[in-house]
Amino acid sequence: MDNFTLLTHYAAMALYTAAFTFALVNLRVKVKIIDRLATGAALAGLFAQVLLLAVRWFVAGFLPVTGLFSTLHFLSIFVMGITVYFLFRYGGKPLLPASALLALIALWKGGAGQMALAPLTPALDTPLFFLHVATSFAAYGLFGVAAIVSVYRIASLSASEHGMERRMLDECLYLGYILFSWCMIAGSLWAYLAWGSYFTWRLKGLWSTILWFYYSGVLHVRNKPGWQGRPLDLLAIAGFALTLFTFLGLSLIFDEASHPLK
Repeated sequence: MDNFTLLTHYAAMALYTAAFTFALVNLRVKVKIIDRLATGAALAGLFAQVLLLAVRWFVAGFLPVTGLFSTLHFLSIFVMGITVYFLFRYGGKPLLPASALLALIALWKGGAGQMALAPLTPALDTPLFFLHVATSFAAYGLFGVAAIVSVYRIASLSASEHGMERRMLDECLYLGYILFSWCMIAGSLWAYLAWGSYFTWRLKGLWSTILWFYYSGVLHVRNKPGWQGRPLDLLAIAGFALTLFTFLGLSLIFDEASHPLK
């Protein structure tokens, strides 16, 4: 299992590197064969990741979304999954280099984590925990793609061949917010069952709540006239920065901080 995990992990990284390279070249030369190679590499990389997730799920007997390696793989699956959807739905080929790069960074960082499947502790052996973790990292991936689309908009670059950048941004924010809301609900229920409280004042829980209120505000103002264009894009970019701080920054700055589980 360890060898399969290692092989598939590096295969996904190699395929996303190829997707990034071909997509970047295609932005300059616009050659059909290079375009197809970029799309094919992205699809193959996504397939490798989904296959790895399915096999690890089957072997472990539970959805493997614990630990840095598994969670960042889950995040990158959603980054590339929504990008492939945009590619076919809205002609989002220009988005591919940036999304592939974000997925590559996530996999590179995930490679520093523990790849071996570990048995679950009793507190984690509940569907609420997996719903909590899986929806949170899916939301993080969507918030990441929303930030990428916003960077394109600010730089006056086309992220869609059909001019659907705003639609892509809205879909990432809406779907990400729905998933993150489910994450918060499931996390609160799980915390109540585990510790008898829906909320603790540990930093991870506090900043996750701040993040939820932040994106609640973003969705509230997204159609206000004064927040159109660059202000909304800056909100989406700042939101992903806040996401990264909540997920990784707290653990790096405050060793004891992180999750109430620790």
